[in-house]
Amino acid sequence: MSWSVEVLDRNSGRFLNSPESCTPLSLGWDDFLGPDKALIRCPCDHLSLEDWRTRLGQDVRVYDPLGRLAWWGYLEQVSQANEELRRTVGMGGVANRVAVRFRDLGGAEPDEVSQTTWVEDLESQSVYGIKEAVYQVGYTFRSNAELTAAMRLKEQAWPVVKIGSHVPGIMDTPGACFLECRGWMQTLSWRVWPGLHAVVANSPAQQGIQPVGNALVNQRVAQSFRVKDSLQFNDLAIRARKQGNPTDSLRFSLQTDLNGKPSGVELSAQSVTPGVLSGESYGWVGVKLSIPVSLQVGVPYWLILDRSGAIDSGNYYLLGLDENQGYKDGTLLIYDQSTATWKSRLPGADLLFRLTGVLEQVEQMRQVVDHGGQFLKLFVAEIGGSQLLPPLCEDGQDCFQVFRTLMRYGNTALEPLCAGIDSNRNVNVWKRPDAASATLGLSSEGRLQTRFGQPLEAAWQAVGQWLLSENARPLYLSSLTLEPITEKVSLNDR
Repeated sequence: MSWSVEVLDRNSGRFLNSPESCTPLSLGWDDFLGPDKALIRCPCDHLSLEDWRTRLGQDVRVYDPLGRLAWWGYLEQVSQANEELRRTVGMGGVANRVAVRFRDLGGAEPDEVSQTTWVEDLESQSVYGIKEAVYQVGYTFRSNAELTAAMRLKEQAWPVVKIGSHVPGIMDTPGACFLECRGWMQTLSWRVWPGLHAVVANSPAQQGIQPVGNALVNQRVAQSFRVKDSLQFNDLAIRARKQGNPTDSLRFSLQTDLNGKPSGVELSAQSVTPGVLSGESYGWVGVKLSIPVSLQVGVPYWLILDRSGAIDSGNYYLLGLDENQGYKDGTLLIYDQSTATWKSRLPGADLLFRLTGVLEQVEQMRQVVDHGGQFLKLFVAEIGGSQLLPPLCEDGQDCFQVFRTLMRYGNTALEPLCAGIDSNRNVNVWKRPDAASATLGLSSEGRLQTRFGQPLEAAWQAVGQWLLSENARPLYLSSLTLEPITEKVSLNDR
């Protein structure tokens, strides 16, 4: 028997064609993608390049001579060469959902980055899936940015056959089509990560100060705020300095809201000693909560500042303010102990503050796969300890880039992680096995073999394992490429 290739409808599993005469030339796997790349040659007796164009993005499966499923992924590009011309069509330049980022010359804040609404071609999406692109154009007017988005969509919504020069090679077969395939994990790059807002802040140039703890009328200062994404928050910071030489601490706390004022119910609290603060200039002063606090979107919360000791008119703390009141999601109140009431400050102001949220690493991965994995199914992670990390914000990265970044952090024990997609398109993440688990070896002919000296017939199963060596440390196999025609195997070749 020989190697065989199937092309299936990615949604229904229906056979689009099963060309027995197709020959895989190169198959690749690694410990992040599972199946990575494949190059397949087909005679194209009955299928034109236009026929293959309609099969872009569809399910490709490669079976070995024993009928085992060895490689699976999707069709990324097809090329066909005749003499000195090569025609190519692929998904690389396709974008059927487009937006443009720009700095609005007609806006109130021209230096702030804006983005147009998405424009999309639903017909193209129904054939190929959603493939997004965000373009940067610098300073312009919104109408011009919207026109740019519309033009880019019109140009890129559908795969286009491109013609280029061709230098005949030894592997050429006149009229044959060459299928370039990619693993399903790479379709995460088709979607732009919308990001999570890890930081809630008001940090313009300081204008105004507010004493705290120098008199009964200034016993506490409170700033309300709202978060844009439900996260766990553990880093709190303000701009402040000390006046005189206070010996007690500046206390930070988070409270819930009750009828537009702090409820008195603390969610968490932490103090900073006076030695941390300058007595001459304002700077950012922060604390880290020992246990992060879960805050929900749409709910008002309060950041409270007070001193841990008694009122002292000569030794107290000063907080930096924004008297332009640029923060629109909250208000500042001052607690007057003499009347036991919260009061508005005159003139009005907002506290200069910054809160940073975190989210479990595995949950971030899950959200990235949920958003970007339009062709993927389940997400399963068994990595040991999952780290609490600030989520990656919205900065134009695609979901593939974000997922890879989260993988590179390792787990809480800083152990490397592996990932892959099984043949049912489920995403699996696990911690890399240690060298002590090594069971594979090399025969005298340089072929992979089991610990019992038997040939490893399915060479791709070696990826993500350790290779024993008699004279050296075990070698970790992060990638493998197989050339089925020659049976050549290349290890760690990328």
